[in-house]
Amino acid sequence: MLRALVLILMLANAAFYGWTQGWLTDVLGLSPDGNREPQRLTAQIDPTALRVLSLGATARPGSPSAALPATATQIPAPEASEPPASTPASASTGNPEDRTAAPAAPPPPICLEAGPFTPAEWRVAENALRNTLGEGPWQLTTREKPGSWIVYVGPYKSRTVMDKRAEQLRKMEIAFEEARDLPEEYLPGFVFGRHGVEADARALQTRLTTQKVKYVRVVPLVKPTALHTVRIQKADADIHERVTALKPRLSGHPFETCKR
Repeated sequence: MLRALVLILMLANAAFYGWTQGWLTDVLGLSPDGNREPQRLTAQIDPTALRVLSLGATARPGSPSAALPATATQIPAPEASEPPASTPASASTGNPEDRTAAPAAPPPPICLEAGPFTPAEWRVAENALRNTLGEGPWQLTTREKPGSWIVYVGPYKSRTVMDKRAEQLRKMEIAFEEARDLPEEYLPGFVFGRHGVEADARALQTRLTTQKVKYVRVVPLVKPTALHTVRIQKADADIHERVTALKPRLSGHPFETCKR
């Protein structure tokens, strides 16, 4: 019994040794290397010539891939499932200074006006304005400033004569007032009325003369005149700068933002 066991162990050891040496591979198809197949490494021819080609590369005469030996295996790179996303030029640099800044929007136009000018002042201002803007974007507004007239008697040389004349006017039941707030050349004297229209003052003068009031006259205190105002409804930055430069020729009426 013991001899049989020793004999079995010797046969098993011999079989194991033969399997590890590969003697049983051709007989029984049992390889000690399993799935590693090391014999493929010995079958390679010049493995250092193996190169990986990039996507879309083609072999052209004189290119490195065309110079490979016929036995070399060329493995193309895997195809990309989708093309790479394009990268904006500004993002590729990563430098904020490389980005072009958007131009600033110009300020909106504003309304400008200057005046009022008297006729003499407007002659100077108009000439300067036409030389700067031509017949351009400005409009002229003219309004009449009414005058002021008084119906007057005087001046008197003495207070005694003036008081005597006042007594006569009261007896005639004619309304009057002592002249005040008038130029020195009209003091002292009497004022019978103040009018904004010369024709009204002339009518009162005629009536007083009919009532025997002597030396009555019409005196113009403020002569009527025309006042001119110029307006630029939409003045951009360039026009604003140009009319600002006209200030010395605008008789103290420079262009300013429209009041209404």
